[in-house]
Amino acid sequence: MEFLTTFIRDTFALNEALSPIYLGCFVLFTALVYLVRREKGSFIAFLIPREIWSHRSIRVDVALIVINRLLSLFGLFARFAAVPVVATWVAEMIQHPALSGFSLSPLVLAGLVFVITDFTSYWIHRIHHGSRVLWPLHAVHHSASVLTPLTAYRTHPVAQMVTTAMATVIFGVVFGVLVGAFSPDLSLYEIAGVNAFVILSNLTVSNFHHSHIWVSFGPIIERLIISPAQHQIHHSVKPRHFNRNYGQVLAVWDWIFGTLYIIREKEVVTFGLTDKADAPLMTHRLGPILLDPLRRVFRSAR
Repeated sequence: MEFLTTFIRDTFALNEALSPIYLGCFVLFTALVYLVRREKGSFIAFLIPREIWSHRSIRVDVALIVINRLLSLFGLFARFAAVPVVATWVAEMIQHPALSGFSLSPLVLAGLVFVITDFTSYWIHRIHHGSRVLWPLHAVHHSASVLTPLTAYRTHPVAQMVTTAMATVIFGVVFGVLVGAFSPDLSLYEIAGVNAFVILSNLTVSNFHHSHIWVSFGPIIERLIISPAQHQIHHSVKPRHFNRNYGQVLAVWDWIFGTLYIIREKEVVTFGLTDKADAPLMTHRLGPILLDPLRRVFRSAR
């Protein structure tokens, strides 16, 4: 019973987009979209279309959520997640008396952490797309034929380990430098935990990114913030949409590095993969989803 309680608590925690608070906000904002657009049919049909929630792709989303959460509870991902440990080591290494009289407020520090984290997430995401070794693992996420808030967690376990390991090193160093240099009295767990800016994103748009609801912010804002429509374009099978909109929250990185796709009008988007090498993933069967990426990784690494 305790195991089940921990499983549920961690899956729907405040630092997860599936938190009841964030899902509740998603429903409320969806209702607003429904009313403003004067959509036909019932609100329930608009919120939960049968053709989406009955799709086989959803089963893979759920299965991977359960598998990854179980592996996390058994401590597998914890072996790769040591941000506070790395940050503490770095902070102790760089502490200098000359910096002791200068400190950053928690809000400024949280903002810096958010921007640096988002920048790092952009490059980790882009590397997964550009690497012959990592793409087969990340392709599992892109094999979703329909998008729902659950799809954000459609991740191959090995991809989860790789991302966690990369983030641990990068974030650990960054957090350690910031705390050691500017805020030695601030707990590393405070800045490595749920960031206020991330909470704001989760409360508003995050769950729309993986959904069937088209929401564009317009060409000006979409140069600064990734809209749900832009992320849906990222999942598109159309060649003109390939390698676009890697950003997690901020669009400025895509703008700066030439990968930004701005929405000009509503587009009909088909999700999934069309490359023959990715065909086993599009069967939406758990066996190929878990095993075929590993086969391709080993073959690419040889």
